[in-house]
Order: sequence, then C-alpha cells, then structure tokens
Amino acid sequence: MRFKRSSLVMKIVLLALVVYATVTLVSLQSQVTEKNAEAAELQSSIDVEKQENLRLQQAIEDLNTDEGVQEVAREKLGWVSKGEIIFYDMGR
Repeated sequence: MRFKRSSLVMKIVLLALVVYATVTLVSLQSQVTEKNAEAAELQSSIDVEKQENLRLQQAIEDLNTDEGVQEVAREKLGWVSKGEIIFYDMGR
C-alpha cells in the first residue's frame, strides 16, 4: 500500500515538473521570438545609418575638390565666375 501511495505522489510531482517545464519553455520561446524581431529591426536601422554615412562621406570627399567647392559657393553663397551672368525667374 505504501509503495502505491509513493508512486502516486511521484506521478503528481513528475506531472507538475512537466507542466512547469512546458510553461517555461513556451515563455522563453516567446521571448526569443520577440528578441529576434527586435534584432532584425535594429539591423535594418544600422543598414540605413551605414548608407547615410556613406552618402555623407561621399559629400565630404566631393567638397575636397575644386568643383565641389565651386558648387557649394554657387548654391550656398550665390557666387559666380568672372564674366558669368545669373538670371532669376521672377515669374514663380
């Protein structure tokens, strides 16, 4: 009789452990899925920032040329070359 009773207690304890392990694994799987989505979003953001850095680096390199300096002087400062005439469209 004592053997059957301890066997029943062992089955209940084992069942409780299995239920606990299952709940824990499901919870951990949910966290892993969430973190993977977060990592993919961050990687996408990193890729966008890398592209922007490349664009800015190219702009810096373009400014180190005579043509780049002239272009900025024309756009930002309104400078013109000697003998050049600028026409403004006042109709807009």
